Amino acid sequence: MSRSYQVFSDKHYAYFVTWTLVDWLHLFDKAPYRQIVLDSLNYLRTEKKTQLNAFVIMSSHVHAILWPEIGIKLSDVTRDFKRFTSRKISQEAERQNAIEILKVFEKARSENRAQDVSRYQVWQEGSHPEAIFTEKFARQKNGLYSHESNESWLG
Repeated sequence: MSRSYQVFSDKHYAYFVTWTLVDWLHLFDKAPYRQIVLDSLNYLRTEKKTQLNAFVIMSSHVHAILWPEIGIKLSDVTRDFKRFTSRKISQEAERQNAIEILKVFEKARSENRAQDVSRYQVWQEGSHPEAIFTEKFARQKNGLYSHESNESWLG
């Protein structure tokens, strides 16, 4: 995650994060890809010591409010989530023989992460975490989930 934000803080906050597919691909409107994200979010909640306070899965990106336990780095949680889901999403695209999708992943990989050994890049760099440290900001982000238009939300 060479260009992503790292969160260093002596405070314990929840964070609003966004994870976006390369080229804003619309994959999460398809059940197999959406299920990979749902299963992975559940894993963060149950195994990675991170509260999942809210989330919404849109066709090309995911918003989530995460609250890692004290001592757990949000950057590590994000890295692990993106690494695991990248592999699973790529495998699903290969299984479906989704050639155009795989070409987009390969192109993003060659343009952005030439030092890595993976064949594909599924997610855009970064997650742009924003600490939720005021009630006003929390209400604004929570309002996003109930007022999102033209997208189905799960959470």
